Amino acid sequence: MSTINVQAQDTSHVITNDIDNFWKAFDSIQTISVKQQQVAVMKALYIDNGTDGLRTFMRLRNFDETRLVDVIEKYPKYWRSIRNNTLAIKPKIQSFEKYIREFKLIFPELRPATIYFTIGAIRAAGTVEDSIVLIGTEIAMGNKHTEVSEFPNARLANFFKNQDTNNIIPIVIHEYVHTQQKGEAKILLGQCIYEGACDFITELILKTPLNNSYLEYGRMHEKELMDVFKKEMLNEDFSNWLYNGTTATTMGDLGYFIGYTICKGYYRNSNNKAKAIRDIIRLDYADQPAVLQFLSLSGF
Repeated sequence: MSTINVQAQDTSHVITNDIDNFWKAFDSIQTISVKQQQVAVMKALYIDNGTDGLRTFMRLRNFDETRLVDVIEKYPKYWRSIRNNTLAIKPKIQSFEKYIREFKLIFPELRPATIYFTIGAIRAAGTVEDSIVLIGTEIAMGNKHTEVSEFPNARLANFFKNQDTNNIIPIVIHEYVHTQQKGEAKILLGQCIYEGACDFITELILKTPLNNSYLEYGRMHEKELMDVFKKEMLNEDFSNWLYNGTTATTMGDLGYFIGYTICKGYYRNSNNKAKAIRDIIRLDYADQPAVLQFLSLSGF
């Protein structure tokens, strides 16, 4: 376990135990041919020694030791290619500390959160629950050199193609912003702002434009995307715009771009930038009138 001080009165925990435990289990099952025994070893060496973050991640993303053994067997080239990247997390802890301090500077009400770097079953790059940030390191640390030829669709290829290992920093900050938000969106507009807010605040913290694939694509197709989105933004179905990397025909997760653009407009139109940051983070995404007012003030 590694612990970093954000400021004297705040402590943010960055916990990486699960990474080492996973690779111990991974190496052990390579010497075993019986599937049932492999599953037992994965449970004993990884799951049973897992952090609270790993157990939460398993619950939220619905995987277990059997699923882990299955994906190891199914994608051997991928796992070999990602191993060294996952081991590069520990040297980056000071960078996380730096940018969390930057976040505190622009948002003084920042509440501390615990960041768990774990290995999932290729389920998600990151998610949050309350004040816990959960990073699926095997996805979050992928890059253009990561082997993706074994996968049946282009979801990871699209995600990795603009990534390098330093992109773990914006991924972590994006998820950290989520720990400061409230409200579960009922309509597409609210959920897009919820996700896009994290990208926009991350960009402010890093002081450099993000180059996520969906942002790059969105910038090139902004007008046509906005025209279509306006017709669907009050829908309760998110599937055309969010969490659709495996089903989109062009580019998945373009709702992130929409929300990012709305937040950027709101910030640009505000005379009080500090208040604008608070408004973006504190917006109740479940409050439809508040979301629509926010949209109006953005100039969308």
